[in-house]
Amino acid sequence: MLHKYKKELLKIQEEIVDMTKMAVVIVDDEGNYLTEKSNYSEFCKIFRKNKELSSFCEKCDVKALSKAFLSLKPYIYRCHAGLVDMIIPIIYQSELIGAFLVGQILLEDEETFELEDILVENVGKEFNIKKIVENYGFLKKVKYNELQSIASILHYTSVYISDCIKSKKWYNHIIENNIKEERVEYSHSQISSAVTYINENIRENIRLEDVAALCNLSISQFSRVFKRETGKTFKEYILIKKIEKAKHFLEITSKSLSEISNEIGIEDSSYFTKVFKKYERICPKEYRDLFQK
Repeated sequence: MLHKYKKELLKIQEEIVDMTKMAVVIVDDEGNYLTEKSNYSEFCKIFRKNKELSSFCEKCDVKALSKAFLSLKPYIYRCHAGLVDMIIPIIYQSELIGAFLVGQILLEDEETFELEDILVENVGKEFNIKKIVENYGFLKKVKYNELQSIASILHYTSVYISDCIKSKKWYNHIIENNIKEERVEYSHSQISSAVTYINENIRENIRLEDVAALCNLSISQFSRVFKRETGKTFKEYILIKKIEKAKHFLEITSKSLSEISNEIGIEDSSYFTKVFKKYERICPKEYRDLFQK
């Protein structure tokens, strides 16, 4: 679900970095990165550039994610290199949809982990110890009570994300952006009038010959240009647009599948379900359940 909101999530991530000065990345419910890693420390980059040591980092992340995903609560932990990180789950309608990974810091009021011990255990002779020690000294230090406060703020942020999805606050923004991008993309194209006509008449039986005539092109010329410009055949493009419209109805209305099928110009509701599943990998009812549980 969160994949649709990368632009909004990246903006939030940038603000978290500005506020905390910590490393931040956002993942989906399977632990896959949704955003680019921000503000990662040079100390951690040294570890992650090494194949063997990066595997330790990844295992540590996976283990911590599994614990946070099971509890659905913020989880503060120490990584294998002695740094403190935390995971803040993002919950939507009682289900996990992603998480913030934040940290790469040291605790100001605790000195249990000594750098020398960490280096001996994890690094080895092939590394520039002097450079590692130098970058270790640049790591941000935070008091534990401050870390807990940051975790609380990020938890509130996760609630805000859930509310934005539920209220469709971000959905309309996505639709508007898609329309704007499409208008810009095809505004000077030979098929611009065809794209406009399709979008405005998606519930109608749109015929290839009629749309080709709008563009003053033969059917064969139009088909070649349309495929080159959109990356899709004429028939496939129309089906995709119909499914996009159907998704809108499924997300914000209680219309039956038969009604939605008619709204997008597909008379056979069983065929509508088949086409929807082809492009979305789930059936319309399952898609609606994601938004209206």
